[in-house]
Amino acid sequence: MSFHTNVRQMIDCYGSVVTIKRGDEIVKSKAFIQPLRYKTGAYRDKAISMGGFTDGRYYLYIGQADNVFCRADNAIISCNGKKYVVHTSECFEYLDKALYVWAVLKPHKEQRCDDYETN
Repeated sequence: MSFHTNVRQMIDCYGSVVTIKRGDEIVKSKAFIQPLRYKTGAYRDKAISMGGFTDGRYYLYIGQADNVFCRADNAIISCNGKKYVVHTSECFEYLDKALYVWAVLKPHKEQRCDDYETN
């Protein structure tokens, strides 16, 4: 069994179920999503939005090499009732073959339209 197969099986076995939506395309897969720790400095940009408090956290995504992201995809990743968008991403290769995809995610903010908004 190859190293690539072992990594794939580990993600399949221990990862969380994720739904990746790109436009009309919806893909179910497995991945790890964890908050980036305070040491990274990712928590410095706290902001308040119209919908409520946004803490500015970023999350680390590690998933199958099949699901490559770019910011232009506008992919929305759903996992355990939370939605994320891709901030940056890269495919990690080992022996010239894609091993897994890592990405930095940020919480997805739903756009809200107010009833009194004018066009």
